[in-house]
Amino acid sequence: MPEDCVQRIIKVGRKSLPSVLTRGMEIEVNSALITKDDWREPIMTYLQYPTLPSEKRVRIMATNYLMWNEDLVRKSKDEVLLRCLGKTEYMKVMGETHEGICGAHQGGRKMCWLIRRYGYFWPTMMKDCINYSKGCEACQRPGPIQQAPSVPMNPVVKPWPFRGWAMDLIGKIYPASSQQHCFIIVATDYFTKWVEAKPIKTTTSQEIITFIEEQIIQRFGIPESITTDRGSSFISRDMLDMAETFKFKLLQSTPYYAQANGQAESSNKVIINVIRKMLEKNPKQWHEKLSKTLWAYRTSKREATGMTPYALTYGHDAILPMEIAVQSLRIAHQHGLTGEDYSQAIDCFAWHYHEMPGLDRQLVETNCQSKRATFQLNRPEEECLWTQN
Repeated sequence: MPEDCVQRIIKVGRKSLPSVLTRGMEIEVNSALITKDDWREPIMTYLQYPTLPSEKRVRIMATNYLMWNEDLVRKSKDEVLLRCLGKTEYMKVMGETHEGICGAHQGGRKMCWLIRRYGYFWPTMMKDCINYSKGCEACQRPGPIQQAPSVPMNPVVKPWPFRGWAMDLIGKIYPASSQQHCFIIVATDYFTKWVEAKPIKTTTSQEIITFIEEQIIQRFGIPESITTDRGSSFISRDMLDMAETFKFKLLQSTPYYAQANGQAESSNKVIINVIRKMLEKNPKQWHEKLSKTLWAYRTSKREATGMTPYALTYGHDAILPMEIAVQSLRIAHQHGLTGEDYSQAIDCFAWHYHEMPGLDRQLVETNCQSKRATFQLNRPEEECLWTQN
């Protein structure tokens, strides 16, 4: 030791900070990999080791979270547990939701609703979904141009699913598909907004009758009514004979007024826009994209019902590719679900299901109130009664 140095005894204390992931532990493919820049790291550390010093902000935030088999989950207001995702995971989820196999290239708000519906969460969900949809090139190129002012739709109230259908034709489509299909026949259920569609080569009445028998009657039962326009294929003698055979009403909309069959026109617009966004190189392959378009439509939220057509039809949500890419809680723990838990989930969904007719009536009443308020605002001044206090 040099002479100018003083010998001192220094006490060294080793304090090992706990790690979220123990060294040497095998990590599953879908387990959360937490980094220092991850927003989940301080919350998970506090929940696992609450005796360690932590910021007040973290302690307040942690009241809404809990650990579930090494995953951080958030407790929502409706008592649903949402799996918390990091940046790498939620980028995969947004990609599958927006432009994946069942992606409908929907807007940011619908993306956020669907992702939360399937049990995922991160703090900037709405902002990230909106920015992701705005940055999609396929969504910006074929954007629809509104030619006429929007008119509020008057909902057709049906007592239960598949009692009333709206039917219409899309076409003539140019270019024709590689199989020489030039038209698409579309049918939409008024209650669940479930859509059936099929590419066809001609618009003969026999093609339409075959579609009704195979896609509607043999799958969902005999409806009470089918609403169409006044095209020659819909009002032919063969169609009238079929309606008489199966005892359902064949209703026609007002001539030269497409809005009278607004449900069918709305479905047509959505299907056309989604197919345009899915086509990349060969436009003649549009008939191959139709099935994916229908899947995307059926698993997307409809504004009239606040639910997806798939959920209203089958009583539960479909398994989407984003749940395979990043496992949701229901996929990860599906084998641990008891019969009692499943019955409780079905009862909870049935309650919302029975509220659907009331929602339609509420929409009708709200529309009437809005019309009355608009009429009062647009009254001329000479018809108003002025009073002086």
